[in-house]
Amino acid sequence: MSSYAGTVVKARQGVIGLFCLFGLLYFIQGTNETATGLPNQSLLSLLKRWGSSPSQITTFVALLGVPWCLKPFFGLLSDFVRLAGYRRKSYLVLAGMATTACFLGLYLLPLSSGSKHLLLFGLFVPTLAVTFADVVLDALVIELGQPTGITGRLQSVRWGASYAATIVTGYLGGALCQAGQQRIAFLVCGGLAGLGLFLSVFWVREPRRVVVEEDLPSLKSAVADAFRSRAVLVTGLFLFAWHFNPFTQAMLYLHMTSTLSLSEETYGRSMSMLAIGSILACACYSVFCRKFTMRTMAPASVVAGVLSNAAYWMMDGPRSVDAVSLFVGFTYMTANMIQCDLAARACPIHAAGTVFGAFMALCNVSTLLSIWLGGYFYQELAAWRGGIYAFQLTLLAGCIFIAASWLVARKLPAKLLSS
Repeated sequence: MSSYAGTVVKARQGVIGLFCLFGLLYFIQGTNETATGLPNQSLLSLLKRWGSSPSQITTFVALLGVPWCLKPFFGLLSDFVRLAGYRRKSYLVLAGMATTACFLGLYLLPLSSGSKHLLLFGLFVPTLAVTFADVVLDALVIELGQPTGITGRLQSVRWGASYAATIVTGYLGGALCQAGQQRIAFLVCGGLAGLGLFLSVFWVREPRRVVVEEDLPSLKSAVADAFRSRAVLVTGLFLFAWHFNPFTQAMLYLHMTSTLSLSEETYGRSMSMLAIGSILACACYSVFCRKFTMRTMAPASVVAGVLSNAAYWMMDGPRSVDAVSLFVGFTYMTANMIQCDLAARACPIHAAGTVFGAFMALCNVSTLLSIWLGGYFYQELAAWRGGIYAFQLTLLAGCIFIAASWLVARKLPAKLLSS
């Protein structure tokens, strides 16, 4: 287990307790995440009710994704700047405080069609805080998992907990939006953020340590060397290429609730079924990640990504929603787990927060660019040929972009592929 810079996180019951701690924190984070968690359907429902166009909605979603592009900066802070003597714990506590305050504020403040800027600000700050907490937790996963060879299992815990949250938030979000009680979602998120704050204060244990100036040159050198390595550069480019997909959840929401005239509850249930498929993928990955090398798993992630997009062509009504969502959850999560594991293996432990944050930022920049372009692409096609044609063509474009990422994956270093 890594003890670099004195960072040691101890759960109360050893390794099992460690998995429980990470599971709880990632469950809370998954619930509060504005792109896929409980706030997501509420904000989409509010914007739709307020008469926003598809491009306006996707632009709003893209703006909320900006904090996820700042992950390298957050990683640098966590790796190099101690707060009250801690590299990780203090930042988790601050993130929990900000998330709790903002979500409770959104619940208490009145929201109307003229409150778009207030809604954007009220969700932007907790998105920023959740992103920072995600960087810190990811760094801890790498520090604890890489030396003991359990990065795959910890990634399974991470994503399994996140999608367990999606099962709950899918059903709950659909019911709240159907009843016109979107603000209740913000109250639930505020309460869970308070629980995360409690866990960060009392369960995350890290010895305080005074910064030693002699440590800084070696840390800076480790980061510089990391970003010059072929493994880091090619892995980052592969992640960027794979995530450039113009098809988004916002587009799926509009297609289901407007073009197919399905209910908010049906959309919420589809998110829960997607999460169930994702949890199944996490359980499977915790087993086969130890049996296959990246030479096999990297191309498998490209195939799984294409299948996760293409499956939506089979969605034509309420009866097909559950089956398609379950399949997409399994295939997409399998691809995502492989790529996160690849990124974790490519990271140097001494700069885990910075490098892994940079990887995730590349994914998010790619996703945001494709969301923004895809929103306009979808809107223009829908106006020209109708919603179904626009939806299907956007899916096709996504399949092509994901398949093209294999041209980059072929350049991954042999040492990384054999791990």
